[in-house]
Amino acid sequence: MVDKRSVVTVVLCAAAALGASAVMTKVVPAADGAVASRVGTTGPTASSTSRPSQSQAAKQPQLSTPRSPRPNGPVPEESGVTKIAGALFEGTVEGDHFCTATVVHSPGRNLIVTAGHCLLAGPGAGGNAIFAPAYADGRAPYGTWKIEEVYEDPRWADDTDDDYDLAFARLAPDAAGRNIEDVTGAATLDTTGRSGEEVTVTGYPADRKVPRTCTGLAVRTSQTEQRFDCADFPGGTSGSAWLAKDGRIIGILTGGDTDDVSTSTVLGDYAATLYGRATGAKR
Repeated sequence: MVDKRSVVTVVLCAAAALGASAVMTKVVPAADGAVASRVGTTGPTASSTSRPSQSQAAKQPQLSTPRSPRPNGPVPEESGVTKIAGALFEGTVEGDHFCTATVVHSPGRNLIVTAGHCLLAGPGAGGNAIFAPAYADGRAPYGTWKIEEVYEDPRWADDTDDDYDLAFARLAPDAAGRNIEDVTGAATLDTTGRSGEEVTVTGYPADRKVPRTCTGLAVRTSQTEQRFDCADFPGGTSGSAWLAKDGRIIGILTGGDTDDVSTSTVLGDYAATLYGRATGAKR
């Protein structure tokens, strides 16, 4: 991926696209009782107000871990990944997807989480962006969901400080009046600053119509950043949730040094505050 510090907030064309709180508990079942599965092809059109997905940039040595990552294995439906993770599109699923997002449990049952650089903050700032959970091969089995409002930390929205590259987006109900979480279920957000444990990450590469999943170790590299080494997480996988074995989200893919090295901010107090804004906002 290209280092996001060098990326200007511009429209992502088809050619350029190639290359929540600690008090929450476990994965939340959908309204029909199904447990949410656990867990990012070219970019937005010219009318988009979304930020482009970031690519990953200059390779650094891989961290050594006690186990080898397990790439591209089948993701069982009961694991929750396949229903709650999805791709962000501009307009319709006939167009191109540019980032990944995940349904996160919220009181309104209508929230997704992604990277801050994937969307612009504010009411209507999602433009024509939609979320397609479990998208694969041109199909959106759980429908598409329009983004109504995007919430970001001002230190990211105004200053593009990488330590705060996180966004929550509120989705409109579908035509039947259902909220997204009633259809897919959701994962919970953990903002206790967890790292140093195994995570499963599912993202949608911008040049493919199917997700890519890998399980490996999240390693803290600084007070504010953690790292996940697994091959082939290119542009489009930005916004992918890092799910721990207990089903909680402990990271969001925001960038990396190469397609094989991905990073996330450490989800601490700032993430809890932002989640509070997104869930406490007036409807």
